[in-house]
Order: sequence, then structure tokens, then C-alpha cells
Amino acid sequence: MRRYLVGIDLGTSNSAVCRVDAATGKLETVPILQRVSETEVAERNLLPSFTYLPGAHELPPGALSLPWAAEQDFVVGELARTQGARVPARQVVSAKSWLAYRQADPTEALLPWGSPPEVPRLSPVQASARYLEHLRRSWDHHDPDSPLGLQSIVLTVPASFDELARELTLEAARQAGLEHLLLLEEPQAAFYAWLSRGQKPPEDELILVCDIGGGTTDFTLIKSGPGGLERVAVGDHLLLGGDNLDIALSYAVEPLLAAKLDLLQWGVLRNECRRVKELLLGEDPPTRARITVPGSGAKLLQSVLTAELERADVEELVLDGFFPVVDYHEPLVEDTRTGLREWGLPYAADPALPRHLSAFLKANQAEIPGRVLFNGGACRPPALRRRLLDILSAWKGSPVTELENPESDLAVARGAAHYAWLRKKGRARIQGGVARSFYVGVGQEMALCVIPRNASEGSEVRLKEPVLKLTVDAPVRFPVYTSSLRPLDAPGKLVGNNAEDLTPLPPMETVIHTGGAAREIPVTLSAMVTEVGTLELYLKSQEARHRLAFSLRGGRLESTGLGVPAEAVDSARELIREAFEARPGALRHDTPRPKNLPNRLETHLRQARGEWTSALLRAVWDPVFEQRRRRRADAEHETYWLYLVGWCLRPGLGLPLDDWRVEQTAELYSAWIQFPKSSKVRLQWWICWRRLAAGLNKARQEEIWRSIAPALVSGRKHFKSKVSGAFAGQEALEVMRLAVCLEKLPVGEKELLGRTLMSRFHGQKEDFWRLGRLCARQPLGGGASAALPPEVVEPWVRQLLREKWLDVPMAGVALAEIALFTGDRVRDLDEDLRAELAARMRSEGVDPARIESVTLGRAVDEEGTAAFLGEALPVGLRL
Repeated sequence: MRRYLVGIDLGTSNSAVCRVDAATGKLETVPILQRVSETEVAERNLLPSFTYLPGAHELPPGALSLPWAAEQDFVVGELARTQGARVPARQVVSAKSWLAYRQADPTEALLPWGSPPEVPRLSPVQASARYLEHLRRSWDHHDPDSPLGLQSIVLTVPASFDELARELTLEAARQAGLEHLLLLEEPQAAFYAWLSRGQKPPEDELILVCDIGGGTTDFTLIKSGPGGLERVAVGDHLLLGGDNLDIALSYAVEPLLAAKLDLLQWGVLRNECRRVKELLLGEDPPTRARITVPGSGAKLLQSVLTAELERADVEELVLDGFFPVVDYHEPLVEDTRTGLREWGLPYAADPALPRHLSAFLKANQAEIPGRVLFNGGACRPPALRRRLLDILSAWKGSPVTELENPESDLAVARGAAHYAWLRKKGRARIQGGVARSFYVGVGQEMALCVIPRNASEGSEVRLKEPVLKLTVDAPVRFPVYTSSLRPLDAPGKLVGNNAEDLTPLPPMETVIHTGGAAREIPVTLSAMVTEVGTLELYLKSQEARHRLAFSLRGGRLESTGLGVPAEAVDSARELIREAFEARPGALRHDTPRPKNLPNRLETHLRQARGEWTSALLRAVWDPVFEQRRRRRADAEHETYWLYLVGWCLRPGLGLPLDDWRVEQTAELYSAWIQFPKSSKVRLQWWICWRRLAAGLNKARQEEIWRSIAPALVSGRKHFKSKVSGAFAGQEALEVMRLAVCLEKLPVGEKELLGRTLMSRFHGQKEDFWRLGRLCARQPLGGGASAALPPEVVEPWVRQLLREKWLDVPMAGVALAEIALFTGDRVRDLDEDLRAELAARMRSEGVDPARIESVTLGRAVDEEGTAAFLGEALPVGLRL
């Protein structure tokens, strides 16, 4: 029964539910039943957005039970927050922030970030789904005759969430059993909450909604005029919020504790700083507060660490660090080394919110607003709001006033419910449509506008031109871009895809099967912003309409164009066919044959192989892979087929369709080598898989490891493997090179491999190269979660400090990767150890840029990258 119009705020720190009775119009907050302690279940207006994953015997029996779940192995809400403050390694936090993080797959089990191997993990989508499911079960327990899943629901998201983050939020809702809902931007929801109290802004007034939550900051401008309210601008995604204040305060407090904190203690300190910040910056605060962190070792009670914090010191750190008084024209600080990094998330490099605000206003050519509505937990302290109002007033030259928001914790949920009621009644709402225009990549350098900014939800754009050629019977991807700064672009307009105001989204993809002989079919594009608030993109052929979907893999690297005429690539296809279809018995030195093909391609394309762009390499890979059956002809065919497949697909990721290309190639591993007696074939076999390793998924990497591990580490028996015996000579070197590139192996396996390498370490170039690949703080294809834990790597680095370095340049390259400073405590090596290592590197005459990677976190240059990978990346690809 649809009795209620429901608003749900799925927050980074807290979640809430409000509803309007459809019959009476009464707006009310819905209490949420939850575990508040090991012995108590109670209702609260807020559900803390934390998940706790306890150990087997950590909590007493029944401590996790709820009226609707007698047995479960996790808890969300208040108990999850308090228990996680004691044992941070088992607490999932900031799951919402991960939904918009594009350097990781939000559907992968990543959280809790940096937890020990024995702790189970959830994906950011799963964690979000658990909060929503808890809200649903609590509602249904309280009101079983009106299940939440049957009500009209408005779920809120940050205004800066891109389309994939919105899709992932909807997926979390589906997993929680909530199918019928709309999305609403949180700043608008907060403004609707202000309107729900009978407020009305003056006509011709520009209002800033400043929403600073736990993980993100959203800026939105709303204009009141004769035609009503219109949303005129929305800021881009800004990973800067209350979490940053807690982290910065933790860094300031740590020296006061007179001890070096481990990860467990750091997590406790972070939670303590959040508590003290809210206490000292809240209403009627004390002058000081005490922070307590448990000691480490056997005598925990005797070694408790404490520090006193003065309110004035906290105000100074927060106000001067995050809300400094700045000139309106002061630019953002772009140095990425200054950005905080915690829980694996890269927060904004410049922590000064006023500079981000001025950048937002300038980018949208907006005047300084006369009124501000503050929302979000980080805006609760009056001192912060006063500081921002003073800054805006100074910029404007006249007082800027605050719109009252007495219940900021509940405002977003209340506003979402009020919006649902206005929508049902057909009342006036904020106009403005979608906040961004959308573009689809066409060719190598252009992007086609498919949805203009401010298009209304539910509207569809059908483009009759241009007519595009679509490859069929194979996966195809389309680059997608968005912009909040191009309001004049109409559907069908072509713009350069390298424009500074275009932001790339993950590509969209599909597979179209026709069953016909044609390799390409003509299609046109159509696009829609759905009523739910998400983007849908379609390809229209004569026979059908095909929907594209966002891909979670891609966008890690950048590509360039072919660099040669398209006609040259087409004719190269014929050269490849001639070479591989040549019969082994008829091969002569001067005839087309696989052995001559690499040089012939260089001559034909008028470029050395090392200069081929990434796009050209993939264009060559396609016809080479089509000849995969011809590798069975003889050893020469197989040798040069493997060489070209690996060379043209390296490093296995970075371009549209690379995951598909790599998986198609990986299916051949189980078929094994066709000519195993040929040493050249065996070498190219292992080199090929090493070149593709970064793009191989976890299962494929483990498949390769199972086959080679018995020959590399002691105590392993060959099991269902075509590898027999030990490797020798150059083949042994290449197999070990492949092994250290398998970044997605379990930690225990990589640790075993590392111990093996250290037992054979002699300070040679190859020794350093292997360790650099295995122990890198930023793995090429596995992401940050694939980095070996510091406690595993640090003893090896101490051993390296005792060894002779016989190849100093390679030692510098490898150590710049092994001890790279990332700002993420989960990955960074001990500070004193890095300082000792940097001193040794200076004494050995290592390139200063490598030393700065260890001390300051500078990126490795192209030369260092080439040495690290064993060969240069293709032209047009950069890390």
C-alpha cells in the first residue's frame, strides 16, 4: 500500500528517513531501530553509516541480533560506530565516497581499507546496500502493513555524483529491496527542507547551498525570480568534508602523544579526534578535552596515551587550515602532494574550502550570492559558518545572510520527502533540469553533445546525424564526457574531446550481434535523462535500438590517435594476413613470413615500433589476433605471433576494449604452447604474459601462478600443470619476471615469492627490478589494494640497506617504487625507515628525483617508468 512519500538520506556519516502521509500531508521523521550497544536495541533518528565485522568470539552471543535477524555476522549503526572506534580494522567507513572514486572498482570487496587478511571485506556498493536494507527492515518492523519497498521513495545523492556513481547508488538500493525510487541532489533536498517550514526567498535573489558532509562538499546556486526557483549551477565532485578535518586534527595530535602509532592506534586516534572536534566546536563547548589512545604491547593499561586539546587550538587548525580568509581571486593550490589520503581515498589537494568556493563561482561566471543555506555535519559548528559568511561578505562588499537550518542532520531526508509530496501534488518545484551536459566520443579527437545542460528529466534527444559506423559481433565502447560549464552546447554539436571543461566518465559499452556477414552497420545516437535521474544512451540501427551501459574498468590511462593515415593501417592488415598465411614449407628470406613481419610493418607504417601510439598498437593487435590459429603452423609462426600479440597489447590495460582483448588472449593459456621444444617460442610465451599481466584478472593471474610456482618456490608440487621441472637460463629469468608482475595474487603468495627473491639477492640490476615490481606502493594493474603491506616489505628494505648496490641507477628506480610516499598509512613504509633509505640513496648518488619519490611522493618520470616496466609504455599512454 502506497501510503507514504518517503525521503531517504544515504549519508557518508549518517543516514535518515522522513516521510509525508499522502492523505494528511504531515511530514515526520521515522525512528530507526538499531543496535546501540551489546545489550540494547533502541530507536534513533539517525543511523550511523558504519558497518562492523566482528571476530568470531569478539562479542557475546546475541550482541548482533535484531528483531528481524536473530543471527547475523555484522552490525550497522550506532554499535558499529562505537565498536569500530575500539577496533578500527574491522569497521567499514566512508563507503559512499568510494562510489565516486574512479581508480578502484566500487563493486570489488575493498573495505575495510587496509584491514588484515582475516577480516572479511565488502564492496562499497554492498556496504551502501546494507545501510539501505537496515532502513527497510526497521521500517517494515515498525509498519508491516505499509512496507517501505511499496512506498514512493526519493533517495538523495551528492549533486557532484557522476552518472556511474548514481547508477551504483541505484544498484545498492536494488540489492536492498528498494526498486521504485527517484534520485534527488542533496543540496536541493536541503533547500526543500527550508521551504517545507513555510519559508520563501525574496525575488531576484541568488542563494548558495553549501553542503559540507562527512566525505564531500557540494556547492549549488539557486536563483529566485518571477518564474519561480531555478538551479543555475552545480559544482564538480569535491572529495573534501568533515573526514578531512578529523584526519588533519589526528596528524596534529599524534606528536603530542609522544609515540609512533600503529594502524590500530591511528584508527582509534581518528575516531577520538572526530569526537573531540564535535565537542569543542559544538554548542556551549568546554575549553579543553582529553584524547585517549590505547598503548601497544603487553602492558596496554600502563601505556595508555593521552593528550589535552584546547578549544582555541582546534578552532585555529580548522579555521585557518580549512576555512582561511582568502582573496576572491586567489587560485587553488594544485600540488597533489599536499592532499590528504586516508582509507585509500585521495582527498582534494587544496584543503581550503573558500578557494574551492571562489573557483566554483568564477567558473560559472556567477555573482557573489546574497544568502547562504548551510547543510551537512561539518557545517554544524557556528564558528565555521560565521567564518564563511564573513569571507563571502568581504567578497561581495555587503553582508551575506544565513538561512536558518535548525535540523541539518535531518534536512536532506525531510527535504526529499517534501519534494516527493510537491511532485505528487503537481506543485511548483526547483527548475533547471540536469546539472551537466553529456558528450559521446566520436573518432579520435571529437565529442558529440547528446544531452544539453538544463535538459529536463524524462526528455529524450534523438540525433538523425551524424550516422556512425558500428562494429558488430564484438564488444564496443564509447568514451563519455560531461561538463557543468557548457550551457550553450546543443545536441549534435561537435567539440574537441581535449577541452579543459570536459570531464571524462567511464566509457559505455555494448555488444551487438547481427548474425550477418557485415562487420559494420550504420547507427544513430539517442540519449535520455530518466525520471530517476540517470543517463541512458542508445544506438539506433534499422533493426533495433541497443542500450549502452557504463563500464567499471577503464580510464586508468590516456590514449592518443593512430599517428598514421587510416589507409596505412588498413593495408597493414593485408601484410599481417600474408605473413601468417604463408606455408611453412614455402618460406624464404625475401618472402612475406612471420619472421620479417615486425620490420615490414615498421617500413610500411614509417615508424619504429617503439614510436607506435597506443591506438595504433591496438589497431595492429586486432588482425594479428585473428590469425591465432596460424600459430600452430610452425615454431616461427608461433614465436612472432606471441611477440606481436604481447607487444601490441602491452601493458594490458588503458584503452577501450583492453579488458576484452586481454581476456580473449588469456583463454589461450590453458591451450599451452604448440611448439614447446623451441626455446624462442618458450621465451616469447612468458614475455607475452608478462606484458599483459597488469590487465589479467585475479583468476587468470592465479592460474598462471599455479603453473609456475612449483618451479620458483620450494615446497610446491606440480598439479595439473604442463610446466615440468625447473627453468634454466633466459627462460628462468623471464618466468621470474612474469611472477613478480602478478600483482593480484594473495598476499601470502607474494610474500613467499619475496622471501625467495631476498634469499637470492646479490645487488644486481635484475634483483632490484624484480623487487621493484613486486613491492611497488602503486601497483600498475592491481590498484592500491594490491600493494604488499608495509610490515611485509619493511624487513626486506632493511636488508637492502645492508647490501651492496651493484647497479645504482636501477636501485634508485626500484626503491622509488618500493618506498614511494603515497600519504596513505596503509601502504606507506615507516617514516624513519624512508628517511634512512633516502640518506643511503643520496650517498650512492641516486637521481634526486627518485629520492624525492621516497621523501615527498613525487611521480616517477618516463625514463623511470620504462625501467620499472622493463620497457617503455606505448606512445600516448601514461601512468
